[in-house]
Amino acid sequence: MHKLDKWIEIDVDAVRNNLEQVRSLLDEKVILIAVLKAEAYGHGARDIARLLNQQGVDFFAVTFLYEALQLRKAGILSNILVFSPLIDEEQLAEAIENSITITIASREESERLIKVTQELRKTATIHLKIDTGLGRFGLNSQELIELAQELNSYNNIYLEGIYTHMADAAGQTAYTVRQFEIFLETVRYLEQSGIRIPLQHCANSAVFLKYPQMHLDAVRIGTLLSGQHPVGNFERRLSLKDPYRFKSRIVSLRLVEKGSYLGYFRTYRLKNKALVGVVPVGFNDGLALEVANPPAGLADLLKGMARQVLVYLNQPRFRLNISIQGREYPIRGKVFMQMALVEIPPEADVQIGDEVELPVRKTLAAKNIIRLYVKDGVAGKVASEDATTFI
Repeated sequence: MHKLDKWIEIDVDAVRNNLEQVRSLLDEKVILIAVLKAEAYGHGARDIARLLNQQGVDFFAVTFLYEALQLRKAGILSNILVFSPLIDEEQLAEAIENSITITIASREESERLIKVTQELRKTATIHLKIDTGLGRFGLNSQELIELAQELNSYNNIYLEGIYTHMADAAGQTAYTVRQFEIFLETVRYLEQSGIRIPLQHCANSAVFLKYPQMHLDAVRIGTLLSGQHPVGNFERRLSLKDPYRFKSRIVSLRLVEKGSYLGYFRTYRLKNKALVGVVPVGFNDGLALEVANPPAGLADLLKGMARQVLVYLNQPRFRLNISIQGREYPIRGKVFMQMALVEIPPEADVQIGDEVELPVRKTLAAKNIIRLYVKDGVAGKVASEDATTFI
């Protein structure tokens, strides 16, 4: 069988561990909505959905409609909520035909929904989105109340949920609490007017950890299931395991003399004679890529500048390393589009074909890279949704 030159390994038991850790803090009456956006944070949405479904998770969420449709095509029959608004009648019809739960975040979307459901003569399940301070999309409180009252009068529209998203859950408590108060005030007004929406949710992973009183009817968990804590300091921590490993192989290995330059623009010069290995992974695969949002403030700007200086000075903590047989070796020179160079001491027991692990961020890894699901060190596949085992 042909050996892969690069692949991603996902540890099945690590995913299960993270799920159990989340459940340990979750009241049994609260629904877990597993967020599988961006290929389940790089782990492979379809297989992670199957795996979580085997463990009793039957509600998922994604950002875009195409992600939900991919899950349906993979045989995932559970509830799937799409966060992003659907911008035309065709998308609405496709969502309804595939029993996908729709977010309504504006009056225009509501009007299109009414029109499409009447034409199809089918029921649409929806969640109303209220913007309480994130500023992305959503209804204000008064708009939501008016739309809820209107939509509640249609027999073919099921108003299942209402939700919001916190802007700074890991930071300012006062701002998050105020968002929560706006949300609850809106829900209370609806209930007083005779509209009880079954699923009320506002907790992502950060809110879930920091504000247990905000769990409500459901929580939306993605980051924690992927094996990471959200950015920020949290008193409550879980014993998470990272399921993700990006793997490749050495495809070339040669002895290079001291003083030789490596890579484009000669950005690195060998200080000693070394074995220079080539791995077939480059920035096209996600290696050495970083998220480049604007700095959040002066401190964030200075921190970023300091990091770049330390990278330039080749400080060990800030350089890219790959792991071979449990030992770390530095990537040297500029990363190529599809390859990278690694410096290895001449005496190291490294051979062409040896397996290596690389620091490719899971959400930046190329989508076409094969993902293997591993249990007890053996790669397999996740069984179909109605199965109960990993095979």
